[in-house]
Amino acid sequence: MSKPALVFDPVTAIGFIGQTVLMELRWDDDNEMLWRCYHVVGVVLPVPGVFEQGYFLTMPFDGSEDLPVEVYFDSINTIRGIRDRHARGKVLGHLPISAMVQGKCETSEGGRSHA
Repeated sequence: MSKPALVFDPVTAIGFIGQTVLMELRWDDDNEMLWRCYHVVGVVLPVPGVFEQGYFLTMPFDGSEDLPVEVYFDSINTIRGIRDRHARGKVLGHLPISAMVQGKCETSEGGRSHA
């Protein structure tokens, strides 16, 4: 039996803008769950009587798309924010990250890099 889709209120949905998230996605006609990592760059909220389905505008973590991808709220089974990979208990600390991605976060001469 499938879990009901998450319901996002406007404050919660808007709070994901600018975050990198790990999403478990599911569709009504498919029993398979897919885990995907995205950067949330925007949100379209549902408007009753006008536009019933809300969605996130996302960019895939791997950079495979040039334009934002729509991820509809009703296809999200689980969503988790990913934070500093060195912080305890954070999702990113449990994901394998390639040296190429890690290298983008480090700078020479001990300086800091900001995204």
